[in-house]
Amino acid sequence: MMKRLFFLTLALVLIGTSASVYAHLDDFDGAKLDDMWEYRDPAAKGEYHVEDGLLLLDLKLGADMYIQGTDGGVCFLMDPPDMDEFSVEMKLNVAIDGVQAPACQVGIIFFNEADWAYAAWGPYAATDIRLEDCIGGSYRWRAEAGIAVDLGDVAIDEDVWLRVEKGAGEMEFFTKGAEGEDWVSGGVDNRTIPNYTFGNYKVGIFAKSWGGSIDSSFTIDFFDIPEFNVAVESAGKLATTWSAIRK
Repeated sequence: MMKRLFFLTLALVLIGTSASVYAHLDDFDGAKLDDMWEYRDPAAKGEYHVEDGLLLLDLKLGADMYIQGTDGGVCFLMDPPDMDEFSVEMKLNVAIDGVQAPACQVGIIFFNEADWAYAAWGPYAATDIRLEDCIGGSYRWRAEAGIAVDLGDVAIDEDVWLRVEKGAGEMEFFTKGAEGEDWVSGGVDNRTIPNYTFGNYKVGIFAKSWGGSIDSSFTIDFFDIPEFNVAVESAGKLATTWSAIRK
């Protein structure tokens, strides 16, 4: 009985400590990229480092991630939770002197590589914040997907917050321009979601550029999956699940 109470107390302390010290799954506060991430850069178009609580990415021009067979985008990927319903959030800055570079998009991605099915949500070419997605050779721009938030509603000249809520049958895409603001929905979609079953896809961060782009730099402040039950040790980023503590 005493042993069980000890581990219960330990679990509550760790969880409470993690909530007060680390607000997100990854705040990029270490000296290197956490081991939870898989860095994907098939065309060697990116360079990154972690510094002062930021993930900094330099992206070369022509790093396109398009239909199957055009694979030059940069991704930071991880396994999603084993849940039908969860959310993904991040905060980033894509602006250079207050303006996003042309012909590039950065943000949250859901990615089934085997079937080349992905949904990419984020600031797009200093134009808007939008969803662009693909299944095999079938790509949708804003005109087809119809999921976007215009600059009059959320600017991309400074920090941008992104959120994707995944349900069992649909996804909703959100953004906002400041911490205290309400989320603005870009719309609801279900086209690619049949491709996202546990074990066959990843979630994470993407950055891509195409014809007319320039070498660009982006900063990511945090990445979060709030539904993950994560306790973080004060010495570092060791994820401790409740099931592991109970043993």
